[in-house]
Amino acid sequence: MQTMKKLIALGAMAVMTCAASAQTVQKKASAGAAKGEAYVEKSLASQGLDGQVYGELGLSFLHYKIARAGISAKPIMLRAVAGYDYHPNLAAEAMLGLGLRGADAVGPWGTAYSVSAGTLLGAYAKPRLRIGGETEFFARLGIANAGTSVGGYTGTDGGAGLSYGLGFKTVTPWKSFGNRPVSVAADYMSYYSGSGVKLTGFTLGAGVAF
Repeated sequence: MQTMKKLIALGAMAVMTCAASAQTVQKKASAGAAKGEAYVEKSLASQGLDGQVYGELGLSFLHYKIARAGISAKPIMLRAVAGYDYHPNLAAEAMLGLGLRGADAVGPWGTAYSVSAGTLLGAYAKPRLRIGGETEFFARLGIANAGTSVGGYTGTDGGAGLSYGLGFKTVTPWKSFGNRPVSVAADYMSYYSGSGVKLTGFTLGAGVAF
């Protein structure tokens, strides 16, 4: 009986210790993120850019297709966007996408292929229509380089060209670690279309303005 009580006591102490450690890590991570946001804001303010720059991070669910080879797959990409507000109805954006999860595809003769989203780089003009100051509908038009790759395929599997899309963004009641309003966004993009290759995708993301 005494042994059982000791084991229960040790188990309870272990759980409390783990919970305290997790809470400490969470507090340190929150403090670090808040300091990072403050540093970015200070740097932008020193350049006279405060209130004009924003950043977003999102998850992109892609549809990749090579029509002539009958290859189709749905990899996943992590996407980051940095934007600059030129005007209430116009912004400029730089985009970086990194392949997060590849996908398997099968060709018309049963050949197996491995599709990776690779690295995506893009630059866009972003006209937008704001509604009530908190919500906006927008379009993107620019140029992107899709560094997709298909293991086992010898033809063209990516490239650079015209890129465009539509979406919306709205400000939420949530706050970032640095106490900035958090916005959420959704969009559908055509990243690349050429040489029989198409890369499109739907993205859900969140961001803050500095």
